[in-house]
Amino acid sequence: MSKILITGGAGFIGSQLGYKLYKKNHEIILLDNMSFGHEDNLIIDGKKFGHFILDDIRNKKMIDHCKNVDYIFHFAGIAPLPNCQENPYEAVDVNVAGTANVLEAARINGVKRVIFASTSAIYENNKATPFKESDDVTPDLIYATTKLQCEKLCNSLSSVYGMEIVMLRFFNVYGPHQDFKRKQPPLTGYLMKEFISGGVPVLHSDGHQRRDYVYIDDLTEMCEVVMNHKNAPGEIFNVCSGEAISVRDIVKEIASNFDVTKEPIYQEAHKFWDNYPKLFSGKYPLTKERLVEEVKKFSLGSTEKSEKILQWKAKISPKEGFKNSVNHARSLV
Repeated sequence: MSKILITGGAGFIGSQLGYKLYKKNHEIILLDNMSFGHEDNLIIDGKKFGHFILDDIRNKKMIDHCKNVDYIFHFAGIAPLPNCQENPYEAVDVNVAGTANVLEAARINGVKRVIFASTSAIYENNKATPFKESDDVTPDLIYATTKLQCEKLCNSLSSVYGMEIVMLRFFNVYGPHQDFKRKQPPLTGYLMKEFISGGVPVLHSDGHQRRDYVYIDDLTEMCEVVMNHKNAPGEIFNVCSGEAISVRDIVKEIASNFDVTKEPIYQEAHKFWDNYPKLFSGKYPLTKERLVEEVKKFSLGSTEKSEKILQWKAKISPKEGFKNSVNHARSLV
């Protein structure tokens, strides 16, 4: 069995992957500074799993944390787009400098393979769909820009030192155990939160925008595949379903599992950003047109490369996935 370090291990994705690998008797280390992680993610089915380290990926102690580690899944970072846009220094420091620190610690300790979590947001300005890993990408918002810089770092260390590094571009991830209780959960969690409490969801845009959603179990299966696949190092893979689903269809699927008939309130897309006034201050404010474009963007990933090289394809349909998510949420209230 292997010793595996997961940064961002107290997050939704990191904890779910950690638990999956823990059940297969791997030694699991979950590292998180708890800026976005949550303690309840470290307890699954009523039990704690793995070894938790409270630390920051920018800390020089990463070299010590990586001793005798076989594999690193580097998921830690600042992901919420508004947070990155409001605090670009912090976003670059954590996402880029933090990644450099993790990669250097892996290099020094001779870690067999690093799997880096990138994002589909890198395709934010691409128009041709489905998005392919070979497409030229020109992101300009802070979050996606930091992730592209991280990919370049991964390529650099792979080329210069011969390290085995795999880059995974996560699309919209959902599933059981995803946050639905806190202040700003993702879309699927937010809908469940409102339906459980008897509220009416307030959504931004007309709900017709469509994006590619991938179920958590499909994603963790992909992670396990690339951990050992001989053709994975040096490659970028989309982690997606290859199907786009609209916000209205997501609402319909989740609502049907709650027997809810009330329609959500759809507001103008730019109102989503009203909680971030700093973005509109100064001599060069962010334009609301750019933000509306971001909210309404269409996202669809190609699975051709992952199918051809890894023989991986998402298996869980949205209908099944949303039903599983609702059943889990209901079990917690």
